[in-house]
Amino acid sequence: MTVFTCDDLRLGGVLSDAGITGGLSINGTALSVADWSGILGHAGYRKTPVAVSGRAGARIVGEGLPKERYFNLLLNVGRLSPAGTLVSPTPEEQLVANTDQFMALVADPAGQYLEVDMPDGTSRYLFVYSPDPGFVNQPRRLRTLDIPLQADWGYWRASLPTTDSVNGSDSWTGGGTVNIYDPVFTFDGDGALTNTTAGWTLTITGSSGPVVVDVGARTVFEGSTRSDNLLTITDRAWGWLVPGTNAMTSTVNVSAKWRAHYP
Repeated sequence: MTVFTCDDLRLGGVLSDAGITGGLSINGTALSVADWSGILGHAGYRKTPVAVSGRAGARIVGEGLPKERYFNLLLNVGRLSPAGTLVSPTPEEQLVANTDQFMALVADPAGQYLEVDMPDGTSRYLFVYSPDPGFVNQPRRLRTLDIPLQADWGYWRASLPTTDSVNGSDSWTGGGTVNIYDPVFTFDGDGALTNTTAGWTLTITGSSGPVVVDVGARTVFEGSTRSDNLLTITDRAWGWLVPGTNAMTSTVNVSAKWRAHYP
């Protein structure tokens, strides 16, 4: 994949603890956003299926968790700026090449990251799919692409993660502006982790080593073995963090990683 500098929006790339690298700038000289309103709409809040602890594959309908998010990405596709590099022999062919490059990304059924650069210098992302190829409207010198996108998570996530740990008592800062429902907790062994601010407890019993509880994926692993039976929960949302201070207590060392959430 060709790597471009992201001005405001990026599609594609690879996510790691260093953020999203690579991807295609879609607010630059060749691809520009015509309308942000469909991107920055409201997230859903209710009726996401929640896995039942200890019963792999069993799901119930939970309250208060975000659901899928739908929006349109309305883009103007133009020729590359005369100051840039023309990879095609003519401006007309360059217009087609720019369109093809973007359409090749959104047509991938595996989905892509959509990242937004914020005015404060931070970045947020959604993982999006294109359920329909949309349509291309082509005036004389510009193409307009109206691409419907679906995100399986209702909130934008911070591109850079936050990490912390607790063994005894500590306070964690959730960040963002809405509850974080997909942290990952790593228990060093048996013990209980409690968020007294949010009012939940996760307990690991019967382990023989570190246990990873991925709240967003609804999975519990001891090493490479799926081990849902080790986890006991007090809330069907498992565990979450509030945007501000979270008072945490634990009877075993627990490390955590999460990304702040935004509407």
